[in-house]
Amino acid sequence: MINQDSKRNDYIETDVSKIGRDESIRVTLVEEGYTGEPCLRIQIRKHEGGRVYMGPEIPVEYAQNIIQSIRTLTNQEFR
Repeated sequence: MINQDSKRNDYIETDVSKIGRDESIRVTLVEEGYTGEPCLRIQIRKHEGGRVYMGPEIPVEYAQNIIQSIRTLTNQEFR
């Protein structure tokens, strides 16, 4: 589900609590990131207290490359 943060940026969260921490990974579409250009910001949000920790910003022009890289890596066999 797409939500909006306090600055009206759209974001989606994925709960990753099953891996041991009570937190979610948040991906936010930011119209004007640190460089002034649109980007995807990846953050961690702690469920207790709701604090969001700043993470990397990826220019939207590289989004498909990042998605493909994730797919490629997750299809690799672990050694």
